Amino acid sequence: MRFSGQVVIVTGAASGIGQELCRLLARHGARIGLVDRNKSELDAFAEELRQTGNTCAAVAADVRQRDDVHDAVDQIVGTLGSPDILIASAGICRASTVHDLRISDVEEIIGANFLGMVYAIEAILPAMLARRSGQIVGISSMAGLRGIPFEPAYSASKAAMAVYLESLRSELRPLEIGVTTVFPGYVQTPLLAEINGMMGSDMSSGRASTKEAAAAKIMRAIERRNSYAYFPRRLALSARLSHFMPPRMYDRVMRRMFSRFSISRRGGPNVGGPNEGPTANP
Repeated sequence: MRFSGQVVIVTGAASGIGQELCRLLARHGARIGLVDRNKSELDAFAEELRQTGNTCAAVAADVRQRDDVHDAVDQIVGTLGSPDILIASAGICRASTVHDLRISDVEEIIGANFLGMVYAIEAILPAMLARRSGQIVGISSMAGLRGIPFEPAYSASKAAMAVYLESLRSELRPLEIGVTTVFPGYVQTPLLAEINGMMGSDMSSGRASTKEAAAAKIMRAIERRNSYAYFPRRLALSARLSHFMPPRMYDRVMRRMFSRFSISRRGGPNVGGPNEGPTANP
């Protein structure tokens, strides 16, 4: 693979898919900048990588805060050099009924999932533009293809990520900067486990990908500089075909799919955090 010696910055690096991507990148000789809000987990993971002889720099930061993100990138660049690849993997999800939806939750989800990615791109893009090379990878979700009941803010944040990256891609391609948008389905992460607990049932019906398999698919997409990556295949096909469903038909399908869930009222527990992988979806 082409990752040997490259500087890769990963947000949401201390858990979930972000963490597994860091392990694979380290195995292939990348120099990794780790960004996560959870300092204790971040430091422990950075030490794990260093114990196996890998070069990394770890900076605790809240991706919802623009200054935090820029400071983290500056520190990583000072230690490792300019980034060749950015992987925006940080995100959160909170499920609620329409009766319990809080604007504060919407703002937090949009901040962590969408603006967190925007801030990271803003921080790394000038260096990539100056040398006319690099790659930006955003971990969106199949929930960003069409809205999912009980997750309006999450779905909106992931749709915003996808459209933002698509707009950038058409402008950056002539400048030799690649943009890859990843649309995972259900992945076995702590985030999915907590959402299942909140919903009172296994949302994936036992069909979730392992985080190792998910990370391997993302790595292949990055190496090939693919514009998009969707997985697992069967769920991806269904999600993409749903674009052609008339609204009333789609609404009936969603009601049937989600009728078995008994979501807790008043918003339920906080699921995940800006430090965790955002892939408990579609």
